[in-house]
Amino acid sequence: MEYYFRHLTSTSIGLTPLGNGICNAALVVLLVYCAYTDGTKARIYNKATFPAMGAGLVLHLIFGGSSWQTTFGWSLLGLAIGLGIQFVPWRLNLAKAGDVKLLMAVGALKGWAFCAFGFLYGAAIFGIIILPWLYKRGELGAVGRNIKNYAHIALVTHTADAPAPVVTKKFVPWGVGLSLGYGVALIVELVLGQPIWWTWNF
Repeated sequence: MEYYFRHLTSTSIGLTPLGNGICNAALVVLLVYCAYTDGTKARIYNKATFPAMGAGLVLHLIFGGSSWQTTFGWSLLGLAIGLGIQFVPWRLNLAKAGDVKLLMAVGALKGWAFCAFGFLYGAAIFGIIILPWLYKRGELGAVGRNIKNYAHIALVTHTADAPAPVVTKKFVPWGVGLSLGYGVALIVELVLGQPIWWTWNF
């Protein structure tokens, strides 16, 4: 297992450039489609994520050459990391099942590092895009009041009784932020040869 965490890309553990290129193309299609459906219909469909998971596993198996066992394990690990990142938020109703499956699909296509670091990029981007999105829905001020109320409780009153949230709608375009984050990770990988811009020592 330690061997996998010393590597950041599929090609570094044996996937051929052709296989990696096909994975990248499949990833782009997946991200564009999921960003569109999540942004317009609040859904990430199984018909997109499950085939992408299968494609990632099969491509790493076929294009792994003599290292097919290693590349297939890499893809499996990426899928598992994607599940692990979003499993607890999903169980707590803080994320949708489609978001979990999107991460699993990305992990199967690109491996653990791309899945994990792209998730961080997506979280940062989501923090930016959610502001105009809330403003458009007329809820930005309400969210600010929620934050002010909870901060007052934590810092001043220290009581356990929290006011009811002003914003009660659950849907937020998390899948859009994730897709944009993985788009950034792909660009970084294509330019720098890895999905991060700093040195990785494990």
